[in-house]
Amino acid sequence: MPRRRRVKEKSSSTKKKISFLKILFYIVLTLGILYLIYSLVIVFSVKTKDITTEFSSSGYILSERVDSLKKTLIILEKGSGENRRITDVYVYLTNPDKQFEIVIYLPAHIYYTGLEEKFGNEIAVASFRYAGDFLEKGRGVEYAIWQINQLLGFKSDKYIYFSSESLEAISFDYDGPNFENIKNLNSHLGFLHMLRYASSLGSLDEKIYSNIPFYDIKLEIQNAGYGRSKYIRKIINLGEDDFLVEGSLVTGDKIKVLNTAEYDKVFRDLFEKVLDRGLENERVRVEVYNGSELTGVASSFGRKIVNTCCDVVRYGNAPNTEEKTKVYVSNMEKFSNTYRVVSDVIPIEFETVEGRPDFMTTGDIVVVLGKDIKSMYSF
Repeated sequence: MPRRRRVKEKSSSTKKKISFLKILFYIVLTLGILYLIYSLVIVFSVKTKDITTEFSSSGYILSERVDSLKKTLIILEKGSGENRRITDVYVYLTNPDKQFEIVIYLPAHIYYTGLEEKFGNEIAVASFRYAGDFLEKGRGVEYAIWQINQLLGFKSDKYIYFSSESLEAISFDYDGPNFENIKNLNSHLGFLHMLRYASSLGSLDEKIYSNIPFYDIKLEIQNAGYGRSKYIRKIINLGEDDFLVEGSLVTGDKIKVLNTAEYDKVFRDLFEKVLDRGLENERVRVEVYNGSELTGVASSFGRKIVNTCCDVVRYGNAPNTEEKTKVYVSNMEKFSNTYRVVSDVIPIEFETVEGRPDFMTTGDIVVVLGKDIKSMYSF
């Protein structure tokens, strides 16, 4: 009889232990699920800030054309105050219809010509935000996006600007300019990392400047860093010597300047692989003439049109100055896709004329730039 009692007592103790472990397991599981829900709520509630809405500048610096080609600009920075600098720039171009993608990498130490009139020197990409804030306080991020698009010769339709504060919030460790930084950033936006730092994600609110929500940003970074499955992927690394020429500042310091002609050549060869099919099939001849009082704008606009894969057969000065920009289209129905490209490159209200100008031209679409384009250079 005493022996049976000991067996029963042991059995009862084992059952209590199992019951306790079950309760503990369910408590831990419940807490885990609650923390997961909390983390997901935090992730989906993080707010990005679209700086283009504040000054209604979206049409000036971003493409508003809708087609199968998607272009995402990604910018990383570090530092604060006068030490705030852009570090890395990526552009991710993809066309799901063609399963082809291009990544352009631009190290921020590279200099860009054409800004000497305002600043007395070539300007490094690293200083674009600082330069923009110098010209008009509070518009440095806008200026950086606009100027990078100018440098690359086309407009992005999405942008993601990681301020140094946003990268600190996700504990991103910067280790110098490097294409691999996009992959490092992707790991810091990973699920497990987000779970670990969920409590600090609330501080991310409006520290990432973007026209897309935070939960879409992770996918864009992943695709830019690693590419999509079964897509053909090409990388243009503008930090390579082939894309750079030697230059010097007025101080005598040696610098590396982007060779835009070499970049344009490589980019245009690849860009046809991601071009929208509707635009690809038109093959329109475009001419651009400068009727404004600004110098060099015909070639600048012509470059942007070519870098969107339209054929600019001639550009130069118009016979007369014009107050308002005009776009002449010989056949609107036949060349509608190219017309939309040209319209997107000229982000001001212009006059559309179905026909040809009164001077000799051979293009299917003829652009005559007027004095009104000055508003595009408001920075």
